[in-house]
Amino acid sequence: MVKIDLHLQKSLTSYKNKSPSVKTLIHWYDLYERHSIKIENNFLLLLLRRAIYKAGNISNLGKELHISRKVLSTLLHGRYNPKIITLRKVAEYVNYPLNKIDKKVIELRNLKPNLPFNLNTKEGAEIRAAFLSDGHNDKNPAGKPQYCALEKELHVRLIELCGIVFGAFKAKTIFNNRSYITRFPAVLGSALKLSGVPRGSKQIANCYVPKDIFLGSKQIQTAYLRRCFDDEGDVCFDSHGKRAVRLARSVDITTSCNWNNLPSEKWIRYNLPDTIRNNLLFGEWLLLLRLKIDARFYPEGIYLSKNKQITAKWRIQIGQQDNVRRFSNLIGFNLRNKKEKLSKMINSYKFRKLPNGEGRKQALFFIRKVYNEKGYFQFNDLGKELVAGGRSHDLAGMYLKEFIERGLISKVKRGIYIFKQK
Repeated sequence: MVKIDLHLQKSLTSYKNKSPSVKTLIHWYDLYERHSIKIENNFLLLLLRRAIYKAGNISNLGKELHISRKVLSTLLHGRYNPKIITLRKVAEYVNYPLNKIDKKVIELRNLKPNLPFNLNTKEGAEIRAAFLSDGHNDKNPAGKPQYCALEKELHVRLIELCGIVFGAFKAKTIFNNRSYITRFPAVLGSALKLSGVPRGSKQIANCYVPKDIFLGSKQIQTAYLRRCFDDEGDVCFDSHGKRAVRLARSVDITTSCNWNNLPSEKWIRYNLPDTIRNNLLFGEWLLLLRLKIDARFYPEGIYLSKNKQITAKWRIQIGQQDNVRRFSNLIGFNLRNKKEKLSKMINSYKFRKLPNGEGRKQALFFIRKVYNEKGYFQFNDLGKELVAGGRSHDLAGMYLKEFIERGLISKVKRGIYIFKQK
């Protein structure tokens, strides 16, 4: 089990301090001001008449609130719905509490809202995980958020969750360009932005895990992580004995450093400075550690596109058997095919009862034998030997890390090791 050591505690505190604040209880007046809003007609008339009485006449009201007389007149006659900014000006003018209007709202841009929107829930956490993964929040506040994923069951689940949190709406899921796409009412875009989902490119924004989730209950954190792994995660279970649960994300690092002599349109390994990282994935890694699930967080590589955009990818990997089992019990998947693959992977583990420390002795004996033959040994040498003996390939990483810490071996380069001379 992972211990919350001093270094991890500092990382948790630092991440919390850098993570921007979010708003998770969202009222009608928090939304994009140009959206139209339909409220109970009698209540709108009451507000307008109070405002006109206070101003003296409709012309004076228009001048004080900077609203044209024509707009006020059409509102009085119920010919169209006001904009949010207009309703807010009128309500504030007569000192009417804005939050009391929530329950009088009938419709917001094709959404029959469940106001106020509360995203500090399991459902709210999963919705934001989905949009931070396979979703897109349009940079135009009048644009519709969309969700793009190959698995249709993820779309069905997201629509249901949004119905619980935001209210009733009609959504159409279409198949386009080898994936399903669902577009949601534009009103949701404002709520997503306020609660931690940036508008525009997530790769450029390099956003953080929303603060309320990062500081939230275990129930909220596991709901968030489960959806992240549903959307962006995978279960690696191959014929070579590799067993791992992984999650990868990318960010745009074009303007972060001066990059020279990079091959175009090819993923390459690159030692990135510590100042560059994927903030979202790093926060998700910290959440796993907090939940006592040990995992690796490491840069996977960088990619230079033909239009000179540079992308860097990071990966989380959960590899050891006890951590994979804890992940399965605590987080797991909603997605059926990934859930089944994880179950098969866990059932494939074999147990051998060895005396304490015997496994390490056998591993050390084997790599010394290989070293004596070749002058070096590889990670995969030990991994294959462990698999042949009915053990996990990923134990190789744990043993080699321990041997390095004990000063027995050293790493020459990726996957290549030697014994230290005494």
